[in-house]
Order: sequence, then C-alpha cells, then structure tokens
Amino acid sequence: MLSLLHWVRPSLGLATILVIAFGELGSANALDLTDQRNLKLSFSQLPERLVIIPIPAPSTFMTIDGGDSKIVGMNDYAARAMQEGIFGKLFPGFRKIQTAITTGGDASNFAPNVEAILALRPDAIFQWANNNEVIGPLDRTGIPVVGMRVGSFENYVEYVKLMGKIAGREDRANELLRKQEETRQWLTSRFADLSSTQRPRVLYFNRATNTLRVSGKGTALDFAIQLAGGQNAVGGTASISTVTIEQILAWNPQVILLGNFDSAMPSDLYRDPRWQGVEAVQARRVYRVPLGGYRWDPPSHESALGWLWLAGLLHPERVQESIRASVKSWFGFLYNYSPTDEEIDGILFLKDNAGSAGYEAYRAH
Repeated sequence: MLSLLHWVRPSLGLATILVIAFGELGSANALDLTDQRNLKLSFSQLPERLVIIPIPAPSTFMTIDGGDSKIVGMNDYAARAMQEGIFGKLFPGFRKIQTAITTGGDASNFAPNVEAILALRPDAIFQWANNNEVIGPLDRTGIPVVGMRVGSFENYVEYVKLMGKIAGREDRANELLRKQEETRQWLTSRFADLSSTQRPRVLYFNRATNTLRVSGKGTALDFAIQLAGGQNAVGGTASISTVTIEQILAWNPQVILLGNFDSAMPSDLYRDPRWQGVEAVQARRVYRVPLGGYRWDPPSHESALGWLWLAGLLHPERVQESIRASVKSWFGFLYNYSPTDEEIDGILFLKDNAGSAGYEAYRAH
C-alpha cells in the first residue's frame, strides 16, 4: 500500500488516492476460471459466500481453504457424513451452515431449492454439471455457477484445482494432489506384476440394505479397487447399477465392501441366508468402508487413505505400512490434528469389522 501511495501524484486528493489504492487491491484478487463444463467465469474478487451442492465437495473445500467460514449452504447428506464422522470436531462451525438447499430426498437428489439458495446471497454456487435439470435453474439466477463433473477420480482432480483457485489457495490444493499422486504411484508400482488370478474379485456396494447398487467399470471405486491390487467383480457392468442377489451369486466376489451411503454392516451379510453361497461371506471378507473427516468411498481429500486401507486388506504381504500411522500422518497434513487411538478405531469401524478376516492387523498394538 505504501509503495502504491508513493507513486500517486501529490496533486490528487486523499479520496482519489484511496479509490486508486483499493481498486488496485481489488483487481489483484480478481479471478477468471473455466469450470468443468468449459464455461468461463469471472469474479472481481475471490468469492466469500459459497453454496456447495455436490455431496463430497464441502469438506474438501474446507480442507483446502483451512476453515468453514466461506460456506453458507451445503447438501444435507454431506452434513450427515460430517456429523457421523470426526469432521464435526475438526470444523465445529460447519453445524451453522444451512442445509436446506435441495428439494430433499436421499444422496441421489441434487435438485436445487432455488428460493432457499437465493436467500443465502451466495457469491458463487458449486453444482454437478452432468445434468442440466439440476444446474440449469441455477444458471438462470445470474449467480456464477461452478459446474463440476462426477464419476471419476480424474474429475475430482480437476475440481480440486478449481477449489484451490476460488479459495485463493492453489498451493494448498496442488500439495494435496501431489501427495495423493505420490500414493497412487507407490501402489501402482507395488502391484504392477500381479496377474489377474492374483487380484481378488472385489465388489463395492453403494447400497446394500433395501437396494443392491454396485459400482461398475469406469467409476472411482473401480479405479480404487484396481489401484489396491484387486479387480472389480462386476465385469463389464458400467457405472453405478442396481443388481439382484442372483447376479451377485453369479459374480461370486471374494471381497465385499459396504459403503457409507448405507447402514449395512458385515454382520448383516454374515447372518443372512441369501448370502451364504458367496465366497466373500464364506471367507468372512466383508468390510465396512471407513469414515474419517469424510467418507472414504467417493473421491475426496482422504482418498489416499482409502486406497491404502483396501490395499492392506487385499495384499497384507505386500503392504506393510500401518494404516493407523497413515491416518495420523494424513490428518496432520489435512487438518493439523493428531487423532487418538480411540478416534482411529471409530474411523476404521474397528468394532463392526472385527469379525472379518485380517482386520486384527488394523488394531492398535
């Protein structure tokens, strides 16, 4: 500021000087970006009030930004994961964020409640761009809408970069992606020589209680399973699909993962007569996916932990690294927080997974 004032002609009045000075500061914070639908957006300054509708995005943005003060609206389903996990302790202010920003329903409903969103006076809105029915009504409000793509880890990488720009923390976003890429490369090299017969058939359930929904080829879970040294049991089934128990029996997975968008636990499958012919149940290799600051199933800032957790279950002889030590290391980086052993037990669903093969190795020693 002093150097700027030094170069202003003495004949200018103080008011003019201040206008020039603050105008220069404002332009320094101007932002131009292209979202994931290739739409160009411009901001005269970094947005301070954000509404984030996609479920995994609020916690990732808070991790990049270092706080929860900029988010004024978020999806209720994302808030539930934060309430169930440790995130509420890490960012207690998230409980004040308004959640009535969609028309209601479960995790698959992203239809915006436009009136409620407008009442929050956001500077920008994040929304999935895969469906014009959920992003089109927001575009018509005149508020800048940052379109995000869903479905793959590559899409996640790109929207993390967008978040870094909007938060003014590109360095932080890039460091997160660098650390995740480091883990990805390490696992890739670890399992590069595995044959298909050495890769267990793994089935991930997005839902397993009333509806059986699995993640097929090309999804983020397909990516995670392969990275961890497995193969997706669904074969050529694409995307997220609803299937029958007969189809599950035909696939006969060797490992089953139960996701955090559902309440199913390993014990539910172990005692259900319909599942007794499945190899994963017979071998007691059914596991509830952990829940840390966010769910470990979809792409997020904690994805590397999910990859390491699964790799340790599928190939304990090749992955000797302690998942508990990894949790502490990543939580230090992401949240500047060191979780207790009891908190790590909760994150790993140690009690619920205790009856499953190999989970004793994840206990504190």
